[in-house]
Amino acid sequence: MKKWDDESELMAALGEAVADESAVTDRARTAALAAFTWRTVDEELMELLHDSAMTAGAAVRSTSAARDLVFEVEGASIDIEFSDGVLTGQVSPTEGAVLKLQRPEADDISLTPDSAGFFRLEGVEPGTVRFVLEFADVRAVTPWVRL
Repeated sequence: MKKWDDESELMAALGEAVADESAVTDRARTAALAAFTWRTVDEELMELLHDSAMTAGAAVRSTSAARDLVFEVEGASIDIEFSDGVLTGQVSPTEGAVLKLQRPEADDISLTPDSAGFFRLEGVEPGTVRFVLEFADVRAVTPWVRL
């Protein structure tokens, strides 16, 4: 590993490393910044309460095993199951709730849960995602996870 004794040499090397802006898309840059920003004034970070991939026996993979995730913040929750490209779950509160699925390199997908808070989305590819639950004047965001 190179030691940088000269600050101007370091700055020049960093400048060269980021000179080709086309190598990084705006969406990837936004996702990278979001990964390091855990909270904004307008968002509440949801806590991951349960991840079936982290429970005992999860290291033994089965092709039919579903991934279960539960996120919560005061006054809101998202329960998610992901299996074979199908994302199902339930949100709370339900009145006026909109759930968004976000990916670093794709457009957001908005879901409107039914009156009981249930939702279903087919054709979901595995990968890095986060969820945004909007209701009333609240915007609750989960950490990035890998499905």
